[in-house]
Amino acid sequence: MNEKKLEEMKQDYEHIKIPKELRQRVEAGIRQAKGEESENMKEIKNENNENKKSTIAVYIGRIVSAAAAALLLITVMANSGAGIAHAMSKIPVIGTIAEIVTFRHYESSKNNMDADIKIPEVSVKNEDGTVNEETTQKINKSIQEYTDAIIAQYEADVAAAGESEGHMNVSLDYSVITDDERLFSIRFDELLVMASGTQMVKIYHIDKQSGEIIGLSGLFKDGTDFITPISENIKQQMKAQMAADESVSYFLDSDVPEWDFQAISADTTFYVNENGKLVIVFDEYEVAPGYMGSVEFEIPTEVVQDFVQEGFLR
Repeated sequence: MNEKKLEEMKQDYEHIKIPKELRQRVEAGIRQAKGEESENMKEIKNENNENKKSTIAVYIGRIVSAAAAALLLITVMANSGAGIAHAMSKIPVIGTIAEIVTFRHYESSKNNMDADIKIPEVSVKNEDGTVNEETTQKINKSIQEYTDAIIAQYEADVAAAGESEGHMNVSLDYSVITDDERLFSIRFDELLVMASGTQMVKIYHIDKQSGEIIGLSGLFKDGTDFITPISENIKQQMKAQMAADESVSYFLDSDVPEWDFQAISADTTFYVNENGKLVIVFDEYEVAPGYMGSVEFEIPTEVVQDFVQEGFLR
């Protein structure tokens, strides 16, 4: 595809109007998920003296589920129902501390509105092989709550459609992303397709050393400022990419300052890739126009090496 054609596609995309109802629904979902995650991680911090982590990702357009991200990562969005099929199936152990032991499969098809949702159950074990009941219960409770919300929303959408045929496809799947000496990571990708597509993401992190759930700040030493250097590095990468390619655009020094990227937060989505590097993930529209999709920035380890805890990054 030549540059002229790419630019034309970009211009066409930028001028697509987002339906008000869909935009409000997406924004409401983001606010709700961030709020719920904050409460969940506050509870974890009080009980385990660990910090929190949560995030959401939004895609508008037909997208295929991707696999890549962090430590227990759950994607959420509207879903529906018919019977929940308990396709309980033993899955091989995928870590010395964490493993997926069973899963349930929820499927539904009504009036051209379909749902296909896979819901795993995770077991977290101590070094002596006994089950870490506290962490196991917290993870599975959160998975249950979020997938139940997905199913309930889908069923509400089907009920609202009544006898008229709509068009909706909701899918939720998962894959193990990281399973090294320090971290266990599983990612869930959910995609809702109507006139366009929407994806939401939720992440949990299991520290194999402590057996606890951690957030982004859990990677770093207590009391250190990891937000500023990471944010500044991301801004540098944005500027470099835009200078090198006119088709790349970010909300940075733009005509709409309130949209401009300022800094990450303790709730920013992240994962540790196969090279042991920290990767920051932004939802569609969060730091760039919709045609850019979801964007990721690999952070050089030297940027955070003075305050990252040993064993998380390389």
